[in-house]
Amino acid sequence: MARAQDRARQLGHGVLASYTARIEVEGWPAARGEHYFVWEQPERCIAMLALGEAARIAAEGESRFEIVRGELDRLLGEAISEAEAGIEPGPVCLGGFGFDPSRPDDGAWPEFPDALVVAPELLFRRHDGVATLTLSALVAAETDLEAVAARLRHEVKAALSVPQGEAAHASVALTPVSTEDHEVWAASVRALTEQIGRERVEKVVLARRLEVSAATAFDVNATLERLRERYRNCTIFATGSGGACFLGATPELLVRREGRAIRADCMAGSAKRGRDAAADEALGAALLADEKELREHALVTTGIRESLAGLCEDVRLPETPTLRRMANVQHLHTPIEATTGGERHVLEFVEALHPTPAVAGLPRGRSLCLIREREGFGRGWYAGPIGWMDAKGDGEFAVALRSALVRGEKALLYAGCGIVAGSDPGREYAESAIKLEAMLWALSGS
Repeated sequence: MARAQDRARQLGHGVLASYTARIEVEGWPAARGEHYFVWEQPERCIAMLALGEAARIAAEGESRFEIVRGELDRLLGEAISEAEAGIEPGPVCLGGFGFDPSRPDDGAWPEFPDALVVAPELLFRRHDGVATLTLSALVAAETDLEAVAARLRHEVKAALSVPQGEAAHASVALTPVSTEDHEVWAASVRALTEQIGRERVEKVVLARRLEVSAATAFDVNATLERLRERYRNCTIFATGSGGACFLGATPELLVRREGRAIRADCMAGSAKRGRDAAADEALGAALLADEKELREHALVTTGIRESLAGLCEDVRLPETPTLRRMANVQHLHTPIEATTGGERHVLEFVEALHPTPAVAGLPRGRSLCLIREREGFGRGWYAGPIGWMDAKGDGEFAVALRSALVRGEKALLYAGCGIVAGSDPGREYAESAIKLEAMLWALSGS
């Protein structure tokens, strides 16, 4: 931190200092405190837990990606990052973005601005059995370095004293707070299908919001443990801010950047899982042959490919989709790979891709207008990009689906469906109910 303090004196403002080292831990620490971020991919043996805020970048409005990237470049470009021999130095920043900054918050998301990226004080990382800890602090010319070091040691000790997963199997009774009028949903779907035919809109994604409550405050760590157990092939995420927590298990990768290699996913078209192997195969085969679902999937694939084309030298994808199966739902899935044409930050790809046709529609601008007209609530961070990035511009963002906003004993759950020409309101409602099941089960344990 002394080097960072010297640089802070030269620059006249605070400088981020970080140090990364291997650690040995028996039990992985749990989410705790006012500010935390969880990012896990159990199937890939990846876990990150960020606690506290060494530096915070927030932005509002349509320029949020550009603002964050500029502030991030300055913060990380000036940072002093050190590490134990053989370990990649930090820091890693984590954060998320709202779905639509043009839609005013309806009061549900006051703790979550249009963009929020944090360099955490403590970052626990685990990959393929190797665990590391990055400690970070914003150091100014007048900072008491000994006091900062003592505080960080205290925070590490407190974090390691609370392991994950001790209450995952306790069940919680859920009570609906607001009942949604099925006919209102059906009327919205019918109106959208008419507008799709009349206004040359190809697809619009309509979301539902369900509010539930429990007798006592929801246990975020117990909910996360249930998601880890059941959705190992998803990205498990949680971000806590000011007493609220947005968490979920999303199957959908928005973009991953590793050097010049880019990976994105197209997931559109859904069906439920079968009760046995034969029923499951039959449902999957029907999904692969369903003209409406294949048409919707092709629209999303085309939209993602066109968004990547402006930033990449080549874009590669298979000709036909395959199935990707979750615990309670299966999707049409097309992986997309590309190679960048030069130095590109992961946030450039996030900005180009969001919102994909899978969560908004096509064409993007008109579909967003129709969403604002037809949805009676603001989505907040639901269906927005959420993820991490490092000083090299590498990183990974997922689409925040299969998710809930939890505050005390109340939770708001979100799910959406792609509406295209010929969409049936009853079928779309049933699909959204299947998607809501993931978080209803995770919150209740039953």
